[in-house]
Amino acid sequence: MLLDILYGVILILIMVIASGAMVGIFEKLAHDIRTNRLMLASVLVGFSTSLPELFVGVVAAFRGQPQIALGDIVGANLANLSWIIGGAALVFGSVPVVGDYLRKELWVTMGIAMIPFLLISDGRLSRFDGLVMVLLYFIYVNNLVRKGSSSLKHLKLIGSKPVVHRLKTRMEPIVETLKLVAGFGVLGVSSWLLINVVIRISGSWGVSPFWIGLVILAAGTTLPELVLTIVASEKREISLILGNVLGSVVVNSTLILGIIALISPIIYAESLQRGVAGLFLLIVLGLFWLFTKTKHKLERWEGAVLVGIYAMFIGIQMMLA
Repeated sequence: MLLDILYGVILILIMVIASGAMVGIFEKLAHDIRTNRLMLASVLVGFSTSLPELFVGVVAAFRGQPQIALGDIVGANLANLSWIIGGAALVFGSVPVVGDYLRKELWVTMGIAMIPFLLISDGRLSRFDGLVMVLLYFIYVNNLVRKGSSSLKHLKLIGSKPVVHRLKTRMEPIVETLKLVAGFGVLGVSSWLLINVVIRISGSWGVSPFWIGLVILAAGTTLPELVLTIVASEKREISLILGNVLGSVVVNSTLILGIIALISPIIYAESLQRGVAGLFLLIVLGLFWLFTKTKHKLERWEGAVLVGIYAMFIGIQMMLA
């Protein structure tokens, strides 16, 4: 048992490192895209930091264990909106809310984050439900692209240096492509091995695969969002903090969960655990809106409340296991 846990931690760390490297590659490829910063972070960075959830979910679906993926995604959304964004405010003093984010993006995210709970209210996410969620994601991205107009020139997440050597410039697209392929390979193999570990731990502990994904796996797959939030906070890249969190929630709730349902429809009858997760997600979204609607920033004590809500959620899930 202890070896399985240690093995799982190592696999999660490998996935975090691989996805972190891929965030940097996506940032380089998107350097000349003409769009606003929030849009880029919501679509590109939000997608790249959600790669662990994507690979874990796809592998779990192919292994006939989509409940693991459902738990991971629900837990990841809760973590992003509570202890990750709340932790940033707790550590750095505050997280300002900028632009028209409060008026538009939060409401969109709130609605999208709750859609999986509505679709699974009958205890099942069918392939049709999955198709609806995937289409919803592309509608969301299309809307952001149509709104994006300002030029992005200096987005730096990892401090990449300008390339001046002609040969290096010519070789860079090939090198970056090979890195992407290698990164996808590492994530795929690590996810396959991690699902094996999760299945063994679930059987040994006598808990549902959904619970393992919700409480344990989600804490690991959200580490890329945590790292990016810390880096963006230190550099005062406020739009990246918000865009990263919101983008990850949207990608998880639509594209990734939709792909999983298309591969393997999700049947889940444990309404109590699902209901508690949905209730806490609604509470976290409501608190975030309430905290930021007047001051246009998330203060330290408010971040502490969000972190405390997540701790309370984990405690209740421990009792329900």
